Amino acid sequence: MQTSRLALAAAVATAFTAVGLVPAHAGAPYASTIVVSQAAENAANDQIYVRSKRDGSVAPVAGRVTKNNLDQVSASAGGKDTNLDGALVVRIAWGDAPRSYRDGVGYRDRGAFEDAVKELRSAAADGVARDVVKASAQLELVDTLVRWGAQDPTRFVEAATEAQTFLTTYAGNRETPRARRLLGRALWMSGKPAEAAATLKALWSELQGTTTTQGYSVRECLEAGIHAARAFADAKDTLGAREVFTSLESQAGPLAAGAAADDPLKRVYQNIADEASLGAGYVDLAGGQTKQALTFFQSKVGALTPQSSHALRFGAQLGLGEALLAEGKLREASLQLARAAALDPQDADRAARALIKLAECYSKLDDTDARAQACLRVKSVIGDAGGTPAALRARQLQKDLGC
Repeated sequence: MQTSRLALAAAVATAFTAVGLVPAHAGAPYASTIVVSQAAENAANDQIYVRSKRDGSVAPVAGRVTKNNLDQVSASAGGKDTNLDGALVVRIAWGDAPRSYRDGVGYRDRGAFEDAVKELRSAAADGVARDVVKASAQLELVDTLVRWGAQDPTRFVEAATEAQTFLTTYAGNRETPRARRLLGRALWMSGKPAEAAATLKALWSELQGTTTTQGYSVRECLEAGIHAARAFADAKDTLGAREVFTSLESQAGPLAAGAAADDPLKRVYQNIADEASLGAGYVDLAGGQTKQALTFFQSKVGALTPQSSHALRFGAQLGLGEALLAEGKLREASLQLARAAALDPQDADRAARALIKLAECYSKLDDTDARAQACLRVKSVIGDAGGTPAALRARQLQKDLGC
């Protein structure tokens, strides 16, 4: 029986590979039917998920990836080579990868970060693995360290170092935009907002008008721009923040207006344009111009309508709460900040920022339970939003309050 099963499987494999890339459904039964040797297992096909230009659907093809660059992904199967547009490749599931790679990702997804880091480091340095797989392992290592940083902030410094290693060693890899985004995040969370802002601004600059550098998407560039502007403001670089906010509004606004009504990116572009339109107020807050910021945000909140975008509603409420807090109007500030913290599920950074500002507000009140209320919010940010920039302030406030 075993002999006949082997023969049948070999025949199926020959029939599929004769036409080039193997359809994804063919590889699974073949792999599950036979007890393969280690050499055969290492020759397993990768699954390359490709988006259709015609209708946007994603379908897998199989082959052994030989190049995974921003412009092109190359794969071979059955002695034939196929080149795919790198911008259309959504992801790759590696068929030929060290066990340490698979174990590392598995540990990471279960939250066992220490074990994940150990395994992914091993995979990234594996002398037998293909460079494309080692590059992927290196980037997953960065991602894991960033996630771990929410629990252990010292890991953010390590994540930034590993991200730089990826960008230096695997320049031009298809995952370069993701690596640059993670680097910016790791730097920001390491307490280096100015460096983070510069890194994220450079990523945003891959978008010129409506055209991006090959391999980059308009959305990821615009989102990098918003985070760059926030980081500049965090670093008190008001000129840098104002420049990015102003440019973003002029970029994202026309993109939102020009997108079809059923385009899911229309709302993304509109949210970015609307947050950028609030930039002047946040720049005033960063520069200590609190009265000016208060007038600005009162006007913005007063102009809100049921049709206002998510970013405009909650960004304006957060800004008003911060301005009221800065002006010492604690009761009014607490109402605005509580509303922004509780009702903003779409932006974890903004919600955490509202929550820590609410904690600061409570810490200044004379209520008998004010300190307890402040500590409750501080611990919530540290425990549930430890990977957001607000967590940096939360940890300092925890020490100040003795929570």
